Amino acid sequence: MKKIYVQEWMSFQPYARQDEIDIYYVKVANRLAESLKTAVGERYSEHSLHGIAIYLTLWFQDLITQTGIWEAFTGECRKRYGQPVPFMTPEEEKEYYPGEVNPEDLRFLLWHYFQSLEKQAGGVLNPENPVFEELTHQLYEYLSEEYEVAPENTRLHDMLYGEPFGENDYMRYRSILEWFHFCSYVGFENRSEYQYAVTAAVRMGNVNPGLLSYDVKQNILFEGRKNLLSLTSVEWLALVGKTHPEAAQWAEVKVVPQGMYLYEGEDETSLFVKDLSGKEDVQLSVRKDSVNMDSLKGRKEGATVLQSRWVQYGGTWWQDGTLVVLDYEEKMKEEIARKAAQREGIQKTYEAFMKASGGKQFVFCQSEEEVRDFLFQKMEYKEKEEMQLPEMDAQHGLVLMVSPHTGIHIQMRLCECISSPENKFYDPKEAQRKAILFFLNPEVIPYDLSCALQDAGMLPDAGLNSLQGEEQGRELVKKNARFLTDYFFGKCREKDC
Repeated sequence: MKKIYVQEWMSFQPYARQDEIDIYYVKVANRLAESLKTAVGERYSEHSLHGIAIYLTLWFQDLITQTGIWEAFTGECRKRYGQPVPFMTPEEEKEYYPGEVNPEDLRFLLWHYFQSLEKQAGGVLNPENPVFEELTHQLYEYLSEEYEVAPENTRLHDMLYGEPFGENDYMRYRSILEWFHFCSYVGFENRSEYQYAVTAAVRMGNVNPGLLSYDVKQNILFEGRKNLLSLTSVEWLALVGKTHPEAAQWAEVKVVPQGMYLYEGEDETSLFVKDLSGKEDVQLSVRKDSVNMDSLKGRKEGATVLQSRWVQYGGTWWQDGTLVVLDYEEKMKEEIARKAAQREGIQKTYEAFMKASGGKQFVFCQSEEEVRDFLFQKMEYKEKEEMQLPEMDAQHGLVLMVSPHTGIHIQMRLCECISSPENKFYDPKEAQRKAILFFLNPEVIPYDLSCALQDAGMLPDAGLNSLQGEEQGRELVKKNARFLTDYFFGKCREKDC
């Protein structure tokens, strides 16, 4: 097996020059890679195993150096899921030592990294797989010994927390944000996501590759959520910053998404802009020194639109990413009004559905005719071209669902997996085989409706394949349902429900 060289390790560090500390952690990474190769080398490429070994070493470095990333993760897990690490048993939690090397941490991270590799092929790994147990044991024995002698990476710690972050240190903060997003061990897929997005965008048209790459990078940096908590990296750093007084500014950062903002005036230091989407009904005061003012020479109050992203740092707003200057034309006004009406329409639809159903979020139908009756008679919908219903196969039942976030959803797949006295098609045997898809497959159902079904107790049969039997497979899902749904959908209730 080829060695992991120090240059590869350095691509994950926020500094350029290697020292003896980096040499030590490369040694650790190579030792981990050897163990991974021995255990699963026939299934995965050497490149993939190198990646997992490096990310595990970055986690180990975090524990030793006390940079606070794993501390933030376990704290949020406990808050969300009731335990510091997913898949942990109550007995294991009693023996868990925060801030140290724990087998439960290693087992979970191994599952996460290998699951990330399997995801592209649609595979789902059981965290209780004996391979994970054996590999965890090997790595734990080695790392627990190294824990006693491993050196702190003081350069890394000092770069993050050496000096308190002030209200004008936005560019310093952003460099940390970029390092965290693309180089920390919680964002295993972020580098590949960026490369894929750039490649896809380039194929779409003749655009300056450098400018396009920058735009894609900034979008992913501020809005990407492919990580262990399904949060943006800004939100992740806010969690990390809460444990470090030097980084208290991180916890106060706020980002409004890239969109259309109306220029409403200025003073000597700031531009005043307002979100045209109606989501943020406040005027933002943006620092002029963060904006390319040359691009705004022809600006007019109430007539110029700035398409950009704004970041609140240190109590003021900064422009970040690409800036496009447009005229506030009638077509734009119409499009903005259409989107606002669409959002309002979803809420009205939700209220009408709940009234027609007698307060039920789920309506079970046996035919397309019953669906139409509910929508066009009980709800008094008017059938318009833009509301035409899809072709429906009622062989296994149909379920109408409604969400205040996403509106009406017609469930045509796996209806036999939904347990309800009103569902004539419910089949426990089919549910034992397939109900897990409501937790693992975003193509089956919207995230918030999956959560609603779980909360209503309508998916009791969902389980993972387990060597310990069906009952254990169902128990595993029951205890970790919320985590599994967040993980596979890339969302979380704190943001998406």
